[in-house]
Amino acid sequence: MKISPAQTPGFNRLYLDYLENFEKLESFYAVDYRASAALLAHAEMIAKRTYAREKLCAIFHRQNERYHASKKTAQAIGLFAKPDTVAVVTGQQTGLFGGPLLTMYKALTAAKLAERLQARRGKPVVTIFWMATDDDDLVEADQCGVLDRNNEFHNLSSGFNQLSRRPFSQVVLDESIDVCRAKLNELLPDSEFKPALFEKLARCFKPGASLAEAFGGFLQSLTSDFGLIVLDPSDPEVKRLAAPVFEREISDHSPSTTAALKAIEQLEKLNYTPQVPLRDGRLNLFYIEGNQRHPLEFSGDKFSSTDGSLNFSQNDLSAAVEKTPERFAPNVILRPVIQDHLLPTVAYIGGPAEVAYFAEYRGIYDSFEVPMPAIYPRKSLTLLEKRVERTMEKYGLSLFDLWKPIEPKITELVKKEAPEGLFEPVSATRDELTRELKTLRGRVATLDPTLEGFIESTAGKILHQLDGLDKKLTQAVKRQNETLTSQVHKAATAVFPNGHLQERSLSLLSYLAKHGDGIIRQIYEAIDLGDYEHQVVPL
Repeated sequence: MKISPAQTPGFNRLYLDYLENFEKLESFYAVDYRASAALLAHAEMIAKRTYAREKLCAIFHRQNERYHASKKTAQAIGLFAKPDTVAVVTGQQTGLFGGPLLTMYKALTAAKLAERLQARRGKPVVTIFWMATDDDDLVEADQCGVLDRNNEFHNLSSGFNQLSRRPFSQVVLDESIDVCRAKLNELLPDSEFKPALFEKLARCFKPGASLAEAFGGFLQSLTSDFGLIVLDPSDPEVKRLAAPVFEREISDHSPSTTAALKAIEQLEKLNYTPQVPLRDGRLNLFYIEGNQRHPLEFSGDKFSSTDGSLNFSQNDLSAAVEKTPERFAPNVILRPVIQDHLLPTVAYIGGPAEVAYFAEYRGIYDSFEVPMPAIYPRKSLTLLEKRVERTMEKYGLSLFDLWKPIEPKITELVKKEAPEGLFEPVSATRDELTRELKTLRGRVATLDPTLEGFIESTAGKILHQLDGLDKKLTQAVKRQNETLTSQVHKAATAVFPNGHLQERSLSLLSYLAKHGDGIIRQIYEAIDLGDYEHQVVPL
């Protein structure tokens, strides 16, 4: 089953136009993601550029050995060393226990596109996952949504979100991760697959491990079939390779801001709301002092942190880039350029918000003389388990019903199950009263107009009482139909937890515990790159 993007909740308007009216936006992007010929031409163009492949391979090997990557990853790293190899890249925050479902969907979309491009190109295309370890949104990263044994939604947290403004690269897990994992074990249903899953979680997410190491190791343990190369860009050696971009951003007084502001102006003329607000005088860099990221700004040749706690001359910052590039980190504006300065990226797999971000970036790529890749939409999916599917069939529910507030639908269903004639007298009384009061108001108007207000007030009170009676009857019918109410609630929670698409709210863990690692291959095989519609994947 497929659903058009316009009917899928939560997509921004720019993203919808990107999918359904690309011609309107094509001037903001460098490559038509829909056209195989354009992707292949871009691949050949970037393959002719020079990249620090030998140094990157050394970094890849060192990092991925730490994540216990498979032989397929080692083979992919070997292919990356070849000058004609290009990459499909994606990335995500290093979230608790692997983050939400969309993290895996990004990785699998990237792997499948790489496989397709390699077959058509006849030359190697590898898959690289860029862990966003320079980010510091710890509140968002420290969340893991799961469905418990009774299909109730729980959002777990280990407590590292209290480390305000600390980059993910500097988060080290403590004993609270064991407590969180034990709570997770209580919630998830028992199965033949659960022990192996928790062995992996205990091996990766353990006290003393960095969040990046835990996330990278867990991701590699789940994607060993696909040869994913996982990259931690906070690595000092990666930062050294990125130093020329840092230096250019400083010495040229943020060409990225200048270019992005021009794009924002053009987007606003088309009535799009910018996804990344920006102002003059901002560097799209952070300076890391101690355990905190400090956003930077400038006025003339004077540079400072935005809170005024740090002050630099241009020479100070340039010297710091040369000596300690690991003390710098890009923000969301500059990160893609650094990524594609380092990597031969033919396509980047992005979600709805990222696709909208990139509409601001083409001029930035041009300013830094880095080719902008194709921005390929991440596949959007809903996993539909058999028990949920049975509930939907039993009560005649569509996915659209479950993507809305569910109580009105439950009320509609239980009223159909109510004893015949229970609600009709209330409805008939309301209709008749409304009709007679209208007649009465017309007659009173000629007798004593001052009584109209009294009639309105009295009518409102009576109708309110009738509404209350209707609600009481509905509650009574719901109590008598607890099975219906419970089953529909559980179905809605499974596909639209907390009023959001499943892929944004739920972790993969609920499905791994019940279906095992084989579900990842099942999802991979189900992903259809032939279109950009939302897919429903039966399990």
